[in-house]
Amino acid sequence: MTLYLLKIAKWLLGKSAVILIALVFVVGGIALYLYLGDSIRFERERLVELTEAQKNVQAVYSRLDGIHTEIISVAEELESTRQKLKTANALIEGLEGLMSKLEYLFSTASEQRAIDQKLATAKAESETLGPLVGSLSGRHSELRITRSGLTEEARIIEERISVLESSSSEVARYLDSSWKTVLPYLPFALAAILLGPLTLKLIAFYAIAPIFQRAKPIRFAKEKLEAPVISDSGVSVTLKLKEGETAWVKESFLQASDEDMERKTRFVLNWQIPVTCLAAGLVEMIEFVSTISERKGTITVSTQDEPDMELSVVDIAAGSSIVLRPSHLVGLISLNGKAVAIRRRWSFGRAQAWMTLQFRYFEFLGSCKLVVAGVRGVRAEKVDSGEGGGRRANQDSTIGFTPDLEFGATRAETFWAYVRGFNPLFDDVFRGEGTFLCQEISKGQDLGPGRFWAGFRDAILKVVGI
Repeated sequence: MTLYLLKIAKWLLGKSAVILIALVFVVGGIALYLYLGDSIRFERERLVELTEAQKNVQAVYSRLDGIHTEIISVAEELESTRQKLKTANALIEGLEGLMSKLEYLFSTASEQRAIDQKLATAKAESETLGPLVGSLSGRHSELRITRSGLTEEARIIEERISVLESSSSEVARYLDSSWKTVLPYLPFALAAILLGPLTLKLIAFYAIAPIFQRAKPIRFAKEKLEAPVISDSGVSVTLKLKEGETAWVKESFLQASDEDMERKTRFVLNWQIPVTCLAAGLVEMIEFVSTISERKGTITVSTQDEPDMELSVVDIAAGSSIVLRPSHLVGLISLNGKAVAIRRRWSFGRAQAWMTLQFRYFEFLGSCKLVVAGVRGVRAEKVDSGEGGGRRANQDSTIGFTPDLEFGATRAETFWAYVRGFNPLFDDVFRGEGTFLCQEISKGQDLGPGRFWAGFRDAILKVVGI
């Protein structure tokens, strides 16, 4: 009953967390959408108003130029007319003066007619120019008033333009500021993006790898151990439990089992390494105990969701062991009914560990059977090399090896394979006498952003030997 309550509580907690996270994302997404929508609308309206204001101020300045030119023309004409009027009035005053009249009396008839004509012409000009001066003065005043009004209108529009130019939305302002900040460094960033990875790989392949591959290999056992045996392989494998044997199988790989076996949930395979078990998926496993003495209990283990994955049953004899990555472990059988012993080996002080960035190894001690998963199957490679020999394997395909082998690393075979991502920088190298397990096909890399995150996850798990 407690188990079911824990499962229900876990299910409710998981669903609540998912709902809460989804709600936060939905509310945040809607808020961001509304904020960006308001900012874009405000920016669009601001730009429309700014464009209209700039057109208006240009029209006002154009009118001001015309008014200014006309004021100058009217002022010049007014000044010229005033001078002419002044000259005409002076002539009239001179001809109508006392001395001019006395001279007029003693002048001849022809001289008198000339004087009369000058006086008439002067009076006619005075009568014409007087109203014209008044009209030009009025026009000059009107033009100055109009200019003053247009100047004030231009000032008001300029102030509005200044306000509009300084009141851009925060999004536009930040984008503009960011662009101006990034622009000087953009060529260097593009060069780093395009040439940086290639440069780093060149340095790693031709400078760093040759130094590190001289590191001394790791060997966990000095004596020769009995080699593991692959007893069954395929998309599905059958496990037969004798009385007193115990099996643990990942629930996601369990396809069928005999009804008359005892079974229960094993929340963590080994409580001494709970974090490792969680990372490797060795949690919530089904534990089987055979209670039938007359026959063997049968369990069918199969890949359910990964069509390229195949399984193999690896028999580890008593007194022997194998170093294995727990992430490839699907199930295991203890032949004595006790938990399978798992020995942890750390190697911080070895250059080999720093070269491959793997600092922890897990050694599974026999006697037991391990159900191991690999892409297109698992292959056992026997190594029997002399001094200086060995067999190399792609690091992505290596699953495990016997502790009596010397485990080292060497630079990838070709630079092109390393650059294209077909091969890691280092290959695993096994020397001596022993056996190592590998997948038939190396793990493929996803394309796009998934490739980066998958690589990052695998790198973290590799550091701790998972």
